[in-house]
Amino acid sequence: MNLFDQDMNITIILLLFINIAGYIYSYLIVSNKIGSNKQIQPTSDRDLKYLKSHTPLFTINVLTLVFFVFIGFFFFKEYIIDLSTDISIATILIQLFIILFFDDTFFYFLHRMMHENKYIYSKIHKIHHRANSPIPIDYIYVHPLEWMSGFIGPFIGILCMGGVSIYTFWLYLFIRNFHEIGIHSGIKTSNIFSFIPFYGTNEHHDVHHAKRDGNYSSTFILWDYIFKTKI
Repeated sequence: MNLFDQDMNITIILLLFINIAGYIYSYLIVSNKIGSNKQIQPTSDRDLKYLKSHTPLFTINVLTLVFFVFIGFFFFKEYIIDLSTDISIATILIQLFIILFFDDTFFYFLHRMMHENKYIYSKIHKIHHRANSPIPIDYIYVHPLEWMSGFIGPFIGILCMGGVSIYTFWLYLFIRNFHEIGIHSGIKTSNIFSFIPFYGTNEHHDVHHAKRDGNYSSTFILWDYIFKTKI
């Protein structure tokens, strides 16, 4: 197995692990095994029936995501630095910050446009907002075009840097996806994250689902402050 195949396989395994963990987390929440005393908004519609109804689209999107990761590695492998390259932790963290900045900026304007453009909202983004009080797997309970367009942001950052370490890419996937799972959990944010400036809390995104307006940011909420869209 060459390094390209190894990097791709690890990436696919990582994505599957993240989404399986998200599904288990969703099951534990809807079955009231965890989080029942820490819900942001008390609700009765998050049950096993709800989880079952959202499972097909979740599964389709995860499998499609894995397929596109395979395609992405094939066409953009020159932009991913493999495991054999020696790279410092500082460089990885700088690359991670740049990717998250591009991702967050692109996501804010994409997400806001999906709400302000009534046609796009009704045909695409409305699927995601079938959940007024979401569960973890709802982070990817979306129209396929929505999560595909959402991937443009980080790749703009990667292209602008001329490539990144595979470790940076893995760290980005881990942080970004688990954050999305967290903010769709409906469970109050741990106080640990209060020390991170402009951190996008679970409460911040849960209000967005409840109101279906404002709070368009995700990982960080800087743009909501700047453009006065924070609720």
